[in-house]
Amino acid sequence: MMFLIGNLIPQNVYSHANPTSYTPQSNSVVGENGTLPEKVVIVYSERPEPKASYIHVTNSDNVRVDKNDYEVSSNNPRETSISMDTSKLEPGIYTVSWLALSKDDGHITKGSYVFTVSTGANRSETDMDAMINNDFANSTSIDNVNLTYEISPFYSGINNNFTVTLSDSDGKAPTNIKTVFLVFSNKQAGIGPISAELPKVGEGEYSGSGGYLSQPGEWEVKTTVQRTEAYDLNYGFNFDIKNPP
Repeated sequence: MMFLIGNLIPQNVYSHANPTSYTPQSNSVVGENGTLPEKVVIVYSERPEPKASYIHVTNSDNVRVDKNDYEVSSNNPRETSISMDTSKLEPGIYTVSWLALSKDDGHITKGSYVFTVSTGANRSETDMDAMINNDFANSTSIDNVNLTYEISPFYSGINNNFTVTLSDSDGKAPTNIKTVFLVFSNKQAGIGPISAELPKVGEGEYSGSGGYLSQPGEWEVKTTVQRTEAYDLNYGFNFDIKNPP
């Protein structure tokens, strides 16, 4: 299951210059009909200062594939864009990293999101079998709530499945969970934060898929579990991830 969400830190209102829309959309798949995106466009909640703001688009090798022609639209001072070098857009996952200095309040915001250029074909069964046994799991307990995290097939540069399972001390699913967010960062590659919300798929189980781990290396993942009439649960962990064999 693919799930879509903008790269917004979990909150109900906008503050500073935060993205309100992306083109291509966050976690979307493009190129399936043979048409590649000629631009990346980000619209913000406030006006970015063009001399101090940017959009960078990188492939899985952390090589830029944009034309370095960042601009703010003359028709909409909240709309920014950068052109793509479509000759460099091969099948794979691409990371859009952005920074915006707001003209309206003077604050700087930054983040990242990903989109996928379609491969046009699925991996072979042999490739998939090789990836099955590389799953990642991590568990902790916070405020009498047990949290288990699973990532599969746990390789960079592909769509991974992300699952968070929650239970109380009796093994039952908590009934006061509102939302579960994951925030991904790769400081070495200068990627992040990439924010994603996991949809509820069962009692105490939240799961979705995406290409958020777009490059190999060390990643930090922060989890926020928002609850009704209780404090949020927050937990972070780090791991190293490699490209598929």
